[in-house]
Amino acid sequence: MPFTISRDSNMPVNKQFLMFSIVVFFMVSAQAASESFDDYMVYYQAVNSTFLDADIAEQYGIIRSDRRAFLNISIVKQDQDGSEPVTAVISGGKRNLLGQTSNIEFREIQEGNAIYYIGEFEFSNAERVRFNITVRPEMAGPSHKISWETQMYNN
Repeated sequence: MPFTISRDSNMPVNKQFLMFSIVVFFMVSAQAASESFDDYMVYYQAVNSTFLDADIAEQYGIIRSDRRAFLNISIVKQDQDGSEPVTAVISGGKRNLLGQTSNIEFREIQEGNAIYYIGEFEFSNAERVRFNITVRPEMAGPSHKISWETQMYNN
């Protein structure tokens, strides 16, 4: 049964998406991870698009389907005063076990102080997918490559 967030008249949809992202990040720990480099922490996860409530998916232009998922990536700069989300240049793609590759186009979503990058992709049931992503925080300085593998399932 997919996880959904119901529409609460007291909670704007963008806060529901933020809450949803945080919940999914911890619920889907096999698909969620983080990696640090220099003063930055990069959080990334692959999520089946059917986990999103239809209204939230529509608001963010995410296509819901059993064969579609999205990457959710955020970058936080850490310093002595705490941490702060930062913008970045994100690029990359995916590859399956047959060696088939495809690029993933990312778009930026800003909600208050939060900054996310969403990139949609298609997959086959039980497909093992390897992601290769390049992150360049604050559009300056060196890029950092992140690679991970996960198995995607239809819901």
